[in-house]
Amino acid sequence: MGSITQSVSLSFASNEDLTAITGLEEYCTLIDSSSSFRAYRAALADVEPPCIPYLGLILQDLTFVHLGNPDLIDGKVNFSKRWQQFNILDSMRRFQQVHYELKRNDDIVSFFNDFSDHLAEEALWELSLKIKPRNITRRKTEREEKT
Repeated sequence: MGSITQSVSLSFASNEDLTAITGLEEYCTLIDSSSSFRAYRAALADVEPPCIPYLGLILQDLTFVHLGNPDLIDGKVNFSKRWQQFNILDSMRRFQQVHYELKRNDDIVSFFNDFSDHLAEEALWELSLKIKPRNITRRKTEREEKT
């Protein structure tokens, strides 16, 4: 059994708990970030819609291509860069071509609407510095600079 299962006293865990733990271990393997999320990428390539892909990884890939490749090569458009960007976006298109029959879940809506204790950007920055101190100061956003 995996690391999560080992941390649970098996004598106290029910079959339902062990099933949940095993399921979580499978997801941990799937979303393992080693090898650039290889397991997740393979599963995503094989899955049939409907599926909602993890947008954070898509944005990471687009950012990597954008920052790692010049817009122009010898004064000409870098079509290789544009082709890479197209392929990333095109691979997600198949998930948009399926109708998603989502039913309203009031618990989920309430969860997202009830961020009454959210922190402002400055407070988040201060909290971030407490967790991981850095020797830099926070840059002001464009909105802050205008005020």
